[in-house]
Amino acid sequence: MSQSPAHSMELLAPAGTVAAFEAALDEGADAVYVGAPGLNARALSRDFTFGEIKGMTEHAHGQGKKIYVAMNSLMKEGEVRMALESLQRLAAIGPDALILQDLGLLYLVRRYFPSLKVHASTLMTVNTAVAASSFRDLGFERVVLARELSLEEIRAIHQQTGVELEIFIHGAMCFSYSGLCRFSSLHGGKSSLRGQCVQPCRRRYDWVASGKSGGRGGAGKKGGYLFSMNDLCAIDALAQVRDTGVVSLKIEGRLKSVAYVRNVVRAYRLALDGLDLPPQQFKSIREEALACLDAAMGRKRSSGFFISGQEDRIIQPNFSGSSGELVGKVTKLERGKGGAGQRQLVLQVHLQVPLKNGDRLRLYEERSGERKSFTLRAMEFKGRRVEQAHKGQVVSIPLENDDGGVLPKASHGLLYRVDVSGRGGKERTGLTQKISATPAPALHAASVRRQLLDLGGDTLPAVPPEKQKGKPERRPPRERRGHDGPEWWLKVSSLESARQRFPFQVSRVVLDIDRANVERVLRSGAKLGHLYDNVVWALPTVLQESQISRMRQAIEGLRRCGAQRFQISHIGQMAFFAEENAQRTLQPLEVFGDYSCNLLNTPALLQYQQAGLAGIQFCLETDRVTLEQTLAHRAQLRQGASMQIGMYVYGRPPLFSARLDAPHFQGQRSFVSGRGERFYLDRRPEAVYAFSHNAFSQLAYVEEFSRMGVDYFVVDVSHAAAKRESMAVTALLHGRGELPDVITGNYSGSLV
Repeated sequence: MSQSPAHSMELLAPAGTVAAFEAALDEGADAVYVGAPGLNARALSRDFTFGEIKGMTEHAHGQGKKIYVAMNSLMKEGEVRMALESLQRLAAIGPDALILQDLGLLYLVRRYFPSLKVHASTLMTVNTAVAASSFRDLGFERVVLARELSLEEIRAIHQQTGVELEIFIHGAMCFSYSGLCRFSSLHGGKSSLRGQCVQPCRRRYDWVASGKSGGRGGAGKKGGYLFSMNDLCAIDALAQVRDTGVVSLKIEGRLKSVAYVRNVVRAYRLALDGLDLPPQQFKSIREEALACLDAAMGRKRSSGFFISGQEDRIIQPNFSGSSGELVGKVTKLERGKGGAGQRQLVLQVHLQVPLKNGDRLRLYEERSGERKSFTLRAMEFKGRRVEQAHKGQVVSIPLENDDGGVLPKASHGLLYRVDVSGRGGKERTGLTQKISATPAPALHAASVRRQLLDLGGDTLPAVPPEKQKGKPERRPPRERRGHDGPEWWLKVSSLESARQRFPFQVSRVVLDIDRANVERVLRSGAKLGHLYDNVVWALPTVLQESQISRMRQAIEGLRRCGAQRFQISHIGQMAFFAEENAQRTLQPLEVFGDYSCNLLNTPALLQYQQAGLAGIQFCLETDRVTLEQTLAHRAQLRQGASMQIGMYVYGRPPLFSARLDAPHFQGQRSFVSGRGERFYLDRRPEAVYAFSHNAFSQLAYVEEFSRMGVDYFVVDVSHAAAKRESMAVTALLHGRGELPDVITGNYSGSLV
């Protein structure tokens, strides 16, 4: 019996526990994806063991199902050995594919474990046919597309490339493009690219008056959950999804409970299998599927970006966007002492739904975004203990072990009922016991040592403990000329801005490839004037499919005028230069990589060099240990010496880079968090960006970077007035006068 077109699309389910894996297969998932220990982009309370992955793989294959392993975290230099050990075990296990974000992991797989198939993670931000084709050419068998695409755009990518495509059809959505969010890292110390996101997009913010002073006015009245996305739900778009040509439909949720996985997989299995039934029959199936989704206790649902014209439903700023069922609002808070002298917090809650002892609850503080989870053990109604309470009643709920700092403004607290069944993996069936008892494949340490030697050294260069943390030694910067030290690159919005006085000699000027800059060059004639001799032309971080043709024309026009240097933001953008590199008909070409290429390790350095880059900036999120180990390792590599390494030492990197220009953004710019942090929006044709009012600066470390072997520094003044920025850079570089407040990133701490 042949499969229906709907069933030929793979239904891919998440699993953060063995119990969730079993539930997904029981409910009809065709495939399951799980996280690799230590290197997956979800901060799970407990990673799978390799024995469990082996057991799950054997069980899935025995049922004719597939299993994919998400190894999609960015890899620090100190994790290369662990990655090689993990890949060796996974190659022995034989999952159907690995899901990767870091090009260093791709390099290791292709060099040492070619039997492993690889899929490109959604964290690689593939949203155009050019990027999808590039990843196919790099060796990825499948591409997981960005969640910000319409069904029409997905269909176009399939038709233009023939690449095997996977899309998300249900679950949480980030405001920023996946892979382009640095808010959590730069303002929370935990990287979303390494599975540690603190979810700043879920917090409440207030709009503030934003005059020429850059947002110094008071808080406005129209704040809310400005960036908190509703969950994606494609249950009503599956027929259109089928027409796009995608091969896999992915459900988000490796952090979710067993009940969530069970209900969501059941809903989509029902809907997919019923797609070709008569309308009246499908209507009944749809209602059953929606009931399953309601029982899953997710967030409010929307069709995301799938249906053009419905994007205004993605965010409802009056709702917190917390998952679970809203139980009620905290109307009063009292502090006291509970049993054994413990601190106690007593909440008065106006119930919107019935409540009973034993329910698992989450208290969410709207202003700060703080959360506190607990199991309801006792409550009172009108001074009397009750086992259950009803909608409309106001109950008192005591919480023990309050530290006094969780809810500073409890009048803004919301109470949610959540389902955490099986999240800790405690459900023990015969299958889960069998899988958990599966022995891991043996590790051949000698093979790992040979691979490390092949990469340039068996041991990573050590970093003395006293250098791992602490403030930098401040010294006046030496002027960099020729081979005396690193070059200074200056990124500006226009060439006029480069005429400001800066405390260093500018070796390269970085200009965005935007309409104004390109038209000015093209009007100047067939050849660029001497003013453009040292220009590096930068491609934007985000490119929409509709902008690809114009970008090609701009690059071709610049090349005809003599432009020789370009900077890419994404490895997929190398496709713009691939044909010319093959023909070699124009002047010499140099391509550099922006910090958004996320270089954090030696294998990634080798992969980028193999791709033809002349230089690349190190990852903006790095810590001291990772940078020093990678640069010291580079010095040991003959083949690694030719590619320059740069550091972005000053600028305003986007915290969010998003597609959604929501209706409630209109006429607004600056916003403030409950902690008093100030930010602003920059709404451009290709994306909406969120910036901090405080610049990012690592100028205090330039001497240290120089001693490590950094080849060039990038100072970016393209997002503010150049004169004001030049004064700030001078003060920060010399460490004199009134220093502006800045963000310093993770460098002096640890990249989590």
